[in-house]
Amino acid sequence: MNAAAIPRRAARRVVHAFREVLPPTLFFLISFNLIVFTTNLLVHDYWFKLSSFLLATTTALVVGKAVLVVNHIRLIDRFRGAPLAQPILYKTIFYTLVVLVVRLAERFIHLAIDDRGFGAALDIAVQDFSWRRFAAVQIWIFTCFLIYVTATELSRLLGEGQLFRLFFRHRSNQHRLTRRQHVRALMELSRLAETTPREQLLNTATPQGQRLVTIVDALRQRPA
Repeated sequence: MNAAAIPRRAARRVVHAFREVLPPTLFFLISFNLIVFTTNLLVHDYWFKLSSFLLATTTALVVGKAVLVVNHIRLIDRFRGAPLAQPILYKTIFYTLVVLVVRLAERFIHLAIDDRGFGAALDIAVQDFSWRRFAAVQIWIFTCFLIYVTATELSRLLGEGQLFRLFFRHRSNQHRLTRRQHVRALMELSRLAETTPREQLLNTATPQGQRLVTIVDALRQRPA
């Protein structure tokens, strides 16, 4: 292997991992801090508390790392091809359980390091444990994952970048029109392939060949 290619390959892997972990991290960073902000307003009657926002930011980073790891596990795609409800619920539960394990492990390790022993860390964790706080955190993590997984599955179904274009670039009526035209062109192309011999279809001098060229040009000119 060329020694000069190793740094480039490592850089590509780092960039790929960064692009993969950035969307979930940003999503949960905004979501968790919004939850903390509204909780402070409703319960504590103040706007800002640095420790709460730092905790929410740290949790978002943990979630981003967990998503990066889970996406490389084959088990996560168990329901690929099934109706969307199945992979969405399955991935949401899977992500939530992995994040729970990671959060507990990191919390336990930090306590063990601070208190110089796993036994003392376990005692502190048991004393500070609150079922209400635990349930509230897990419910919000599950809800945020449900929104995130639903958006990612819809984006994968529509095609890369289509969901972004639908929300921020295309008019909704234009998107429906181009999508309808795309489906009709594919159906007509399928009928031509079924009813026309291959020689006539590939011969641009025949009406079928000319129609094939027209359909292909229409598909290529469809807005990206």
